Amino acid sequence: MAGPARTALELLVGYRRGRSGRYLAYGALVAGLAYLVAAAAWGGIAVFGFERFRETTPTIMLGVCGLAVLLALLHGYVNDGVVVGAAVAVAPLAGLLLWGSTVAGLDLPSPAAGQAGLDRLALFGAGVGSLLTLLGTAVGRLVSGDPERNVREDPPTDAD
Repeated sequence: MAGPARTALELLVGYRRGRSGRYLAYGALVAGLAYLVAAAAWGGIAVFGFERFRETTPTIMLGVCGLAVLLALLHGYVNDGVVVGAAVAVAPLAGLLLWGSTVAGLDLPSPAAGQAGLDRLALFGAGVGSLLTLLGTAVGRLVSGDPERNVREDPPTDAD
C-alpha cells in the first residue's frame, strides 16, 4: 500500500502494528484495573461496610483514568493510531461497563452512592484521552526523525 491510503491507515491504526497491539494490551489491563476498582468498591461498601471506600474509590478511579489518558497520549505521540489511542482512553469505561454487566442479573446488595461518579470520571477520561491522542499524533508527526512519518520532510522516493 502506498500514498494516501497507507498514511490514512497509519493515522487510524498506528505506524507500527506491533506497538499498537501492545498498547491495546495495556488498554485491556487498564480496563481490568477499572473492573477491579469497581468490584472492590462494591465489596468494600456493600459487603464489608468499609465506608472509607466511598471517599477513596473515586480517587483511585481518577488514577486509573489518568493512566489511560497518559497511555493514549503516548500512543498518539510514538505511533499515531488515533483509533487505538481512543480505545485505550475508553478502557476504564469499558471496565466499568463490564462490571455493571457482570452484576446486572445478580441479586446483590447495592452500595448506593459508593460507586456514584465512577462512570462520569471514566467518561471524562475517555474524552480527554481521545483529544490528547489527537494532540500526541500531531506533535509526533511534526517532530519525528523518520522521514516517512514526519510531515515536514518529503518522504524518500523509490528509484525504479
